[in-house]
Amino acid sequence: MRFSFVLSAVLALASSFVLLFLVALHAYSPSLVPIPLLFPPAYILAAMSAASAFLGTTHLFMTRPELRRAILFLLLLTGGILVSHFYIIGVPATADCYSKEKQVYGCVMDEVYYVPAAQTLLSGTKCEPYLDNCNMEHPFLSKAFIAAGIQIFGLNVFGWRSFQVLMGSMSIPVLFAICLAISPNRRLAYYASLFFAFDTLFFVHSSIAVIDAHAIFFALLSFLVYLRGTRIWRLNRYVLSGIFLGLSGLSKETSIFFVLFLLSYHSLFGDGAFRKRIYGSMKILVCVVVVFALGTQIYDSLFTTSAVHSFLDHVRFILSYGSSLTGKGWTDSQLGTPITPIDWMLYYTPIGYLVTTVTVNSPSGTINYIGAGYYGITNKLETWLTFLWAPFVLVVLAKRSLVERASRDFRAAAFALVWFLWTYFPYIILYALGRVTYPYYIIQAIPAIAIGCAYVTTRDWFPRVMAWVFLAATFGWFFLYYPYKEFLPVWLRILLGR
Repeated sequence: MRFSFVLSAVLALASSFVLLFLVALHAYSPSLVPIPLLFPPAYILAAMSAASAFLGTTHLFMTRPELRRAILFLLLLTGGILVSHFYIIGVPATADCYSKEKQVYGCVMDEVYYVPAAQTLLSGTKCEPYLDNCNMEHPFLSKAFIAAGIQIFGLNVFGWRSFQVLMGSMSIPVLFAICLAISPNRRLAYYASLFFAFDTLFFVHSSIAVIDAHAIFFALLSFLVYLRGTRIWRLNRYVLSGIFLGLSGLSKETSIFFVLFLLSYHSLFGDGAFRKRIYGSMKILVCVVVVFALGTQIYDSLFTTSAVHSFLDHVRFILSYGSSLTGKGWTDSQLGTPITPIDWMLYYTPIGYLVTTVTVNSPSGTINYIGAGYYGITNKLETWLTFLWAPFVLVVLAKRSLVERASRDFRAAAFALVWFLWTYFPYIILYALGRVTYPYYIIQAIPAIAIGCAYVTTRDWFPRVMAWVFLAATFGWFFLYYPYKEFLPVWLRILLGR
């Protein structure tokens, strides 16, 4: 079985490279690679990926009895989230999102930009800065995944949302593995996975064709191989984590904060002497730069005009475009005040990415409730708990005697704290400098918040009953903001208001 798993994984990896190469050739010149040639490697990739996942899970289940409960837990949780995604993947059902009209009913949030950009990739159109539908202000990899979904499943909502759903759902077991790589406390890993799965902002952004799920997925893989000390052939954990962080950067430029986090954490808390830790950080950084530069240059060579001479021109455009986004950003619809990074941690009126209303006539009059509602709001119960776990970790860090006696659970908390600081506080500085900071930028900190919440709720001084109540409450928040509740009776939806 182990041999079959390795063979399936190798075939899946090989077919993915073949498919990526053929999609690039097709986009560059459709006459070179007709569309029918893209389907065989796509089918092989899907079959081998499914086979390797099944065989690998079965192998662990059979050979590692101590992991069976964890495997069953992850299968139920990840499977449940995956089903929840697929239940709403066609809502709203429309084929208008890829049109050039920007005010389109069927698009959720920034799908109006990324789906046309994916279409541009597939058509082979030569891009340049500010050219309509090119979206060069962001790196290309996330849009390439959206394009691959369209190419495989067709120009429909399932096609352009499928890879985000898969990557978002698979991020849950990766976070579980990250927790176990730091601490043997299974309860902490269980809780962190549940908190992560029940975050409403990450769930919504993993349900639609936007670019956050890819960046977070690759960053999580980077942290996992770093913490586990994974080595493949001559590629040690520094090289592998740098490669995955490079892919995260190719998905979204704000992954620079993930890079700075890992470099900081390794320099401060890594193994070995300080000089050795700095050397390891430099290896990670070099690999990130090489992967990002090489990937961007390949894209620019294939898909851009002579206006972009090299990847440096592309990077300069990304930076100049980002610095041009000035002002107060989004406004709270109820308060009429700008939504600041401080509000991200406190409260702001949920932002409706796409909201439809159903009208019901009753003897008492007309009643309205929300038919479908995609909201940009974190699970505030988890966000608010940060005001407990983050100061607690800082206090323990300040008292070196406690740090020396700290369990491996505390390493997970320290890991989460440094992660949170690097993916949240820079936006306060950017806002103070006049840059636009959208509330969903906090999405990079959500896995860290989940680990921090799990850490504090698994302490001996935190009553276990209260931990269960808190978990139930976070699920209640998640359920309240679940985008589509057609399975509920109308009277209950009217009562909930959605």
